[in-house]
Amino acid sequence: MSVGMDTVQIPLAPTRPTGWRAWLPSLLRARHPDMVHATDIATRETTMRVALRSFGVVVAFWWSTTGVVFALERTPGTRLLGLVVASALALWGASLVYLERDRDTPSAARRSFLGGAFLWTWAQVTFYGGWIIGPEALRLSIPAEPPSWSFAVRAVLSMFWYQLVMLGVLATTAFFTHKRVNRVGWYTAALFWVVHQVASINIFLGVENPGRGFFPDQLVFLESYFGPVQNSWFLPFTLACVITYTVVTAVLAIRGRTPAYRQGKMLLTVIGALSVLELAVLGAPIQLPLWEAFLAVRGY
Repeated sequence: MSVGMDTVQIPLAPTRPTGWRAWLPSLLRARHPDMVHATDIATRETTMRVALRSFGVVVAFWWSTTGVVFALERTPGTRLLGLVVASALALWGASLVYLERDRDTPSAARRSFLGGAFLWTWAQVTFYGGWIIGPEALRLSIPAEPPSWSFAVRAVLSMFWYQLVMLGVLATTAFFTHKRVNRVGWYTAALFWVVHQVASINIFLGVENPGRGFFPDQLVFLESYFGPVQNSWFLPFTLACVITYTVVTAVLAIRGRTPAYRQGKMLLTVIGALSVLELAVLGAPIQLPLWEAFLAVRGY
């Protein structure tokens, strides 16, 4: 027995969770950021690291979702599966945009991007899967005509129901993020929609590589509205506009004062860069084997 000595208890170091306990907090945080406490360390990240992460997130999403939409056109059963999965992701995407709207962190910007992207994907699946394409009177293959105002009106009406769905998505994301600190989800959905409109107008006016044969059977009638197989004046004009947008957004991302702002702008920069690639492919007589594996699954 020692006299005059106090017993000192040394706290044991907490054990780090492994297995499913390690990834559960991040999953919960993605679903509801207030459920767990987390610290973002992106304040120490370089611009290059933010750019590479943004490039990986956007390209992986763009390539995989486009390919999966192609592949799911194989049978009526796979089409239905695609609609169910896309609808589930749309609900998750809406919750991400809503829950992350008041968080000003890089991870919140990425999750808001995914939310807006999931909603945009759902709109694409409802149209290109043949679920929401309007009345039978709009699905008629007609002889191709030179571009004109009356022909343009018919082309717009042929995609009118898709446009209504997409405008509903834009209205939802705008309502969720109005005057909120994190509006990346809204910007993402809006930018995807604008790029889709630009590509559609270019195909209508005429491009070298419009991509015939990619539509499922119920949408083959849209090829009636393809313009001549030569590039119109509109293609270089839109290319210049999209390149300018991409450069300006990249500069804003580099000069951004907060990590969240840099991350959000960098994600939008990558979308702009992919849009430049898409327009360039439309104007070049080449076929890039980006989705060959998915098309093989579809039986194309």
